[in-house]
Amino acid sequence: MKQITSFMSEISDEFKVIIVDAIRSLCLKFPTKHASMLGFLSGVLRDEGGYDFKRAVVEAIFDMIKFIGESKEQALSHLCEFIEDCEFTKLSVRILHLLGIEGPKSPQPSKYIRFIYNRVVLENATVRAAAVASLAKFGIIDDTKLKKSIGVLLNRLDIRSWALWFLLTILVKLSRRHRRRGSRSSGVVSQGD
Repeated sequence: MKQITSFMSEISDEFKVIIVDAIRSLCLKFPTKHASMLGFLSGVLRDEGGYDFKRAVVEAIFDMIKFIGESKEQALSHLCEFIEDCEFTKLSVRILHLLGIEGPKSPQPSKYIRFIYNRVVLENATVRAAAVASLAKFGIIDDTKLKKSIGVLLNRLDIRSWALWFLLTILVKLSRRHRRRGSRSSGVVSQGD
């Protein structure tokens, strides 16, 4: 990995993408080596590069999270560090979405809140909306202390952000209710056949 890292700065983004895809494939093939490969990927995220290169690295890390459970916490932490300095709105939004899904399920969900809240305060409107949506997902888990913390953070925001947060919370609850009703009614239909 050290040899690859040393010449990454000397090649074009096209070749960097090829290398990242190869690293991703190797990691999925040899999951016990995920720590060193994740370290490599997080290192190249900090290097200079265009959107396609950064997207390839983020996608590789997403695959590690999805297919190698032991890498999830470390990978999410690397992605949190990346969004602190990310210049690509689409990547920030995708990462915030993933944090909203995986963060509340983690053993320590509160460790991601600061990174997400910083995006609410410091970013453009698109990233702010994604960050508020992600925070809302943390706010609906069954953790009273965390809900209170989310409420305090969202209370610092302007009224439009609050309205969005409430709207998202309501939509999530309605979606769950609708799914429950749908599963009940589908059970009734199948019993009648």
